[in-house]
Amino acid sequence: TIVENASLFHSTQRKPRLSQFDRPEREAIMKRWALSTLSLLITPAVTNAVTGKGPTGVHPINDRYLAVVDSSIDSILIVDGNAAGAVVGHLVLHDRNNDPSDADAHIGGHEPLSSWINPISISTCDECKHLFITSPDTMYRVALERPLAIMAQNHDFSALNTKSTVREFWPNNWSQKYKGDGLLRMVSVAPDGSSAYVSHSKGGVFSFDPLEPVETSEKAKHAIHVGDAGIDEQEINGIHHTHSLKNLVLTSSKYVHIVKLKDDTGINPLDDGSVTAYRLPLDYHCDYLYGGNKMTFMDTVIINDYAFVLGHPIERGIHNGVALYRLTWDEDQEQWHDCVQVAGSGVEAADWVDGTGKEARFSMTPHDIALLPSMTSHTIVVADVDNRALRYVDVTGAVETGDQTQGVSVTSVAYNEDLFMVLYKKEEPWTTLSPETVMKTDGKSYYHSGEKGIMNLNYEDAQEECSRVGIGRICTLPEIRARFARGQYPTVSGDDNSWSTVWTNEQCSSCHLEQPGSCAVDGPDSWGQGYKMVANFSPKHGLRMQCSDASVQKKAMSMCCGLGGPAVMNAESSSPAKTAPAPAPAPSPATQSAEAAKTAGISLGVLLPVVLMAVAFGLFMRKRAKPAWWPKMFRKDMREETGHAPHREVDLRGRDYI
Repeated sequence: TIVENASLFHSTQRKPRLSQFDRPEREAIMKRWALSTLSLLITPAVTNAVTGKGPTGVHPINDRYLAVVDSSIDSILIVDGNAAGAVVGHLVLHDRNNDPSDADAHIGGHEPLSSWINPISISTCDECKHLFITSPDTMYRVALERPLAIMAQNHDFSALNTKSTVREFWPNNWSQKYKGDGLLRMVSVAPDGSSAYVSHSKGGVFSFDPLEPVETSEKAKHAIHVGDAGIDEQEINGIHHTHSLKNLVLTSSKYVHIVKLKDDTGINPLDDGSVTAYRLPLDYHCDYLYGGNKMTFMDTVIINDYAFVLGHPIERGIHNGVALYRLTWDEDQEQWHDCVQVAGSGVEAADWVDGTGKEARFSMTPHDIALLPSMTSHTIVVADVDNRALRYVDVTGAVETGDQTQGVSVTSVAYNEDLFMVLYKKEEPWTTLSPETVMKTDGKSYYHSGEKGIMNLNYEDAQEECSRVGIGRICTLPEIRARFARGQYPTVSGDDNSWSTVWTNEQCSSCHLEQPGSCAVDGPDSWGQGYKMVANFSPKHGLRMQCSDASVQKKAMSMCCGLGGPAVMNAESSSPAKTAPAPAPAPSPATQSAEAAKTAGISLGVLLPVVLMAVAFGLFMRKRAKPAWWPKMFRKDMREETGHAPHREVDLRGRDYI
């Protein structure tokens, strides 16, 4: 694979000339150049520092759960990627005495909260009993009762909020001059705990021991200085271990530096102060995409023979929504080539749109990406800061088929359900909620499975269908999650082995926040009001969301929600109300005693058959999917692996009411 056996040298790949493209391609490129130049002239300038408040860092625990640090709420969140971003665990990082006194004052994100940690990245290892978090000024370690990987295996993150402690962590061998300067960046821990590193924008890279994180550790040192092995950039941001753990990938605004972590004998050269690195000039390879306009880059991950880089064009400090680019490693020539854009725009303003790669839109502030660990696909997770969401970019086709980038798709993991108000609003009903409880809302719903249930619907069509059947409205995202967890949703085949798509009432609107808080509803600086989330159910990925134009029709099924509890809407509840019978007279004390004795006698007579029936039922259900009420200690079924229950529904006069 690329960097595992490659010689380490500077790349000199020639850029393609415009004349090499055919006429339609030249016209398309010239159009993009014109749009790029125009957008760069009219967009206000921002700095190159870490900006925006939202999910600034993400650490995939496994292929289902992700640990996220969100600076808009100053918290760690555990997000279920198979359940459309349901929050299943959380930890507020600051002292709760420093909570805002008036949550409403932070709508729009203009009021600072200087006592908060302001996290920007997160990482840990499979056996680590600490989480490691960076802020621009310092680093923190979060002591855990047990590793996150173990919590994920047990599907239980309750200990994160109740048995974790947050402490500042700055080893003695790290120079104090870098502490508090606002330039500390990202942290990366090897999954096996063999090494851990932190990037500093102007200082280079620091190391520490993730398994025994103490200030006096000899493993904690200034591992890479600016200037070592050609690493002369002063804006180092991204840092990641490669999958093989043989290299460390550093991303600056113009270059990627691939640093060797294992030599031929398996020794880490950085432990002895030796730095060997390959330098990849990103702007040299990629800026032809925008007519030579300069570009800036934030982070890089490597999959097989491909480097996927997050960035966008820049002119006089001007940024647009980010894009994802792919470069290919040529083993014969031992160099990188063919920078192609695979997702996002790079020249259009910040937005929140899902779909095929180049149709997707991101905000302008993401700076951290990660790989979702999976044996069957290649998915890059983008921490989309200003959209307060995680974005899944499926690049399986771009990796497995080589030249093809058309198969790239982007979906959303939308976890933020007014979480700032949930955590910090000191009024009812907010004080009774938690990030976990607010994720699901129960009630009655209607849907119809089968191929005949598939229709061409836009959002308004779906709403009219709900009005027609009398349930009233399209389901919200929390309602969709609750029904998904119970297996109550329409599918083509009527079971969990086929797909389903339904419109939801969730908006894809967001805004840029400079300080902690939440966006104003329909604020003047927000975007995405014309987009709604579409829920996609699939056996492979569970429940994922897609931000789509509400006016565009999609092949979807109707799913509607109404008021009321989770009880099944059956024939009795649909029939005309019956007159209640008159209450019976109260029995006398003597009669009550006689009835009690009779009941006790009957109970003794049926006790043994009941026990035998319970044992028989348990054996019958041993290898079958269990219902939601089944005791956790006796279950190991589809719910544990996919995050949702086996599909079940009730058919009533041609309609499926749940």
